[in-house]
Amino acid sequence: FALWAVLTWLMHVRLRNLPDHDPYLLPIASLLSGWGLLSIWRLTITFGLRQSLWLAFSAGVLILGLRWRDLLTTLRRYKYIALTSGLLLTATTLIFGTNPLGTGPRLWLGFGGLYLQPSEPLKLLLVIYLAAYLADRVPRRNQFFPLIFPTLVLAGFALLLLGVQRDLGTASIFIMLYASILSVATERRRVLLASTGILLIAGVVGYYLIPTIHLRLAIWFSPWDDPSGSGYQVIQSLMAIAN
Repeated sequence: FALWAVLTWLMHVRLRNLPDHDPYLLPIASLLSGWGLLSIWRLTITFGLRQSLWLAFSAGVLILGLRWRDLLTTLRRYKYIALTSGLLLTATTLIFGTNPLGTGPRLWLGFGGLYLQPSEPLKLLLVIYLAAYLADRVPRRNQFFPLIFPTLVLAGFALLLLGVQRDLGTASIFIMLYASILSVATERRRVLLASTGILLIAGVVGYYLIPTIHLRLAIWFSPWDDPSGSGYQVIQSLMAIAN
């Protein structure tokens, strides 16, 4: 708790000197990370220590990044390289992917007992790319399709990779991120409505055509049909809340 409190205070001190910083993002992120840290410490000390170290590392990266005066300019300049690197790293999981549990989707890259899921930093790289690309083209917001076409290609490739990996949760988050940033940049709420419609249509089609989506929705609707198998995890969460 002391580590979390000190790190939150240090990040707040660094951020409050920036005139355009968002006043809500740090408190929300700090609350969620602290809540998660508390939950993990209650489970096991080993994982609690490991999570505390990752929190300290992440806060250190943020604090050092805030000291980098030309950070936004650098990110803007190398937006294509950053996103392409993230896509290539994610693509390597198709060949070298592994799973820390030994079974299940191979969405991680592992080395020496450390594991990285490339789709996680890819989310951040997508935000950086879209923000940098659209910021350079705000005056052209009336030319909607020419404005977004390059972003559709790269975001579509990312979704294709995630679809092949069957990382459906991350793919849904990608669609929501893309639609949210595009809506802010173009000031068109229709983008949000269209993306919501696409997600709903994809869910319905996937329910009938893709076994994984069908199974997950079936478990969500009625986990008690297979309490010791596919519905086990959902039932355990319900029991935990009840207790």
